[in-house]
Amino acid sequence: MESKSEKNAKHYLIVGGGIAGVSTAETIAKNEPEAKITIICEEACLPYFRINLTMYLSGSMEAERLTMHPADWYTERNIKLLLDTVATRVDPQKQTVQLNDGSELSYDTLILANGASPFVPPIKGVELKGVKTLRTIEDADAILTASQHAAKVVCIGGGLLGLEVAGAIAESGGEVVVLEAQPWLLPRQLDEHASQHLQKRIEAQNVRVLLNVQTEAICGDSHVKKVLLADGRKLPADLVVISAGVRPNLDLARSAGVKTNRGVLVDSAMRTSVENILAVGDLCECNGYVYGQWIPANAQGKIAGLTAVGKEATFEDWSPAALLKLMGFNLFSIGKITPTEPDEFVIADERDGNYYSFLFGQGKILGAVLIGDTKLSRNIKLSLESKKDYSDLLSADTSLDALLALLA
Repeated sequence: MESKSEKNAKHYLIVGGGIAGVSTAETIAKNEPEAKITIICEEACLPYFRINLTMYLSGSMEAERLTMHPADWYTERNIKLLLDTVATRVDPQKQTVQLNDGSELSYDTLILANGASPFVPPIKGVELKGVKTLRTIEDADAILTASQHAAKVVCIGGGLLGLEVAGAIAESGGEVVVLEAQPWLLPRQLDEHASQHLQKRIEAQNVRVLLNVQTEAICGDSHVKKVLLADGRKLPADLVVISAGVRPNLDLARSAGVKTNRGVLVDSAMRTSVENILAVGDLCECNGYVYGQWIPANAQGKIAGLTAVGKEATFEDWSPAALLKLMGFNLFSIGKITPTEPDEFVIADERDGNYYSFLFGQGKILGAVLIGDTKLSRNIKLSLESKKDYSDLLSADTSLDALLALLA
């Protein structure tokens, strides 16, 4: 029999078992121990670190280590997990969420954390067997199974995820080609010189990179056999992995009448346009950005958890940073990469096989790229976010060695 406090406890319903949803649940439980919390998870397994799926692909992490928390962690915090369950519709007037089995759950506060899905470009042949995307552990298992029988692999998309996937497959012995539509790899994170350094490292490890290419079609009978490029070239392929970005899952939010743009629009406290509904993670658009990265998703979950229990909290603007571990080396990129103002200058060079590039403006670090040696990444991020002024200590003529010593 429920006690009076249990009967009066608020019900926080979270849709999505990724880092944003679990971080929200953890924060609510910490600040309101008597709360009833339910997490709706589409997948049948315990919530896991999606960010580590490429490590799982490469064989450097076992499936068990992907899991965020054991089952009893949730039980101890009065968090109910509904696995293998899909939320299909929200009724904000009744404050209920309909599930795929036809049942309904009521809520006092609803937190939408149902993430994003891989974007698959409208390329002819994407429906063929042997064409994969990576978003879930089930996807990773499918890629692992397929790559065991694939001598030749084509990865469409040379973004962060595409390169991590290509690296993971190459480590298992596959012959991999990466197709990138842009003039160089990672144009949002790297300038051309940094990208050329990265490409040399990648190609030294059994991954071929083709730039400025468009995929015309994926060809085969029932299973993929080759990839046809717009310039007429044909690449043999036993497996094709598409990494062309993600799109927020907006249907559930729209069923509630929540305002959306590229993502679900939220304020700095993660509140949507509809009362008692918050949104976090890859799903939401905050400060004009759909961040789509682990660090802000985790932070937004904590903010949403505090907001849900009535505490003041604000998600501050986050400096987009990329930290990639690929084929045994590290890559760090943060902030602005190329100068656009007369007073901005770059200090860049290679040292001992590592690449360093720093952009300064008005004496402050505006952005940086490190490839190989990333020991200074934390110091750089703190300097950028605190707007530390180096005006009296450096100029465009400062040597890279002097700058590295200054930042250490």
